[in-house]
Amino acid sequence: MTSKNFLLVRYKENGLIKSGMISSNLTRTITKLEGDVLKYQSEQLIPSKPDDRRTPLLLVLGNPASHSVKEGMFFSFEGNKKEHRFWKHILKPAGVVKFKCDGNLSVAELNEQRKKQLLNIDYNSPFQIGLCVFISMPSAPSGKWSGVTGVQKLIGSKAMKELEKEESLRVIECAKKFLSHNGVAVAFQKNAWNGLKSDKDLSYSKDNARNGNLKGTLKDTPNIPLLGVQPTRLSGPCSEILHRLLEEKGYSLLKKKIIKRKNDIIGAR
Repeated sequence: MTSKNFLLVRYKENGLIKSGMISSNLTRTITKLEGDVLKYQSEQLIPSKPDDRRTPLLLVLGNPASHSVKEGMFFSFEGNKKEHRFWKHILKPAGVVKFKCDGNLSVAELNEQRKKQLLNIDYNSPFQIGLCVFISMPSAPSGKWSGVTGVQKLIGSKAMKELEKEESLRVIECAKKFLSHNGVAVAFQKNAWNGLKSDKDLSYSKDNARNGNLKGTLKDTPNIPLLGVQPTRLSGPCSEILHRLLEEKGYSLLKKKIIKRKNDIIGAR
């Protein structure tokens, strides 16, 4: 039984097929029932061509937001339709990447431009960046059924454990291919870290994430480093820990632009 079939059985048993996370018109555009199989669209963005000048960096997020899947781009926009904090308040201040963005473009146009730059490796960064999700099933960006927690609420903890086993295999296989040349993976979510880390590595806790203690290797793949940071909703702390952990690994990150005013450091722009 595949993970998608398993999910569908749980939906029918709980009578949730017409309620909760998969009831919205938006979600119906990216999910489809065919007999006893639930099919859904997800997201993964991995450049196909290698770049020997850069270190492969795989960013592993929790699960897709339904509106981002529909728009065809990770972190397509915030609830107010503005550019998502992941791009401007996490990756850029962390010194990971700077995109060639036209400030006059709409958010939709920015997403399309950014996606092309990621696929064509056309950006300023010491890394070749790939993005994937730990749980492939999309959910709402906010509310009761949002995020990985929303998926677990819908299918139950027992089903979630089975799903995570299958999803771990998928992500690890992706990482092995993309990170084969001295690459590094970063987990941005609790389940992702716990599902991908080696047995000897620390388990996820808020303190371990906040203090930058989540440092290990990918499960059964000791040659691939795995780092864990705080969730993206905590954009400032997430960016700071991401910067510190990558710097500790010896990567030459992009410099932050620091503004000094009256001898005080105001912050990074």
